[in-house]
Amino acid sequence: MSNNRQQTAVEWLAEQMLYPEFANPYIEQAKEMEKEQIKDAYWNGSDGIKTKTQILNEAEQFFNETYGGNK
Repeated sequence: MSNNRQQTAVEWLAEQMLYPEFANPYIEQAKEMEKEQIKDAYWNGSDGIKTKTQILNEAEQFFNETYGGNK
């Protein structure tokens, strides 16, 4: 992987599968679920000073910077 992009757990699992291309719709759905879990973690760990929108935007930015968005 380039640009210090990290792998999600779902991407790692897909690489380990014998035929990951057959599971692609499920992989994409699982990656979206993983993204939502990151957003929930940001929200649950918030200090209450920022708005929900600000927190969720930060979570989205973190995901995109760390895992490359919807790739």
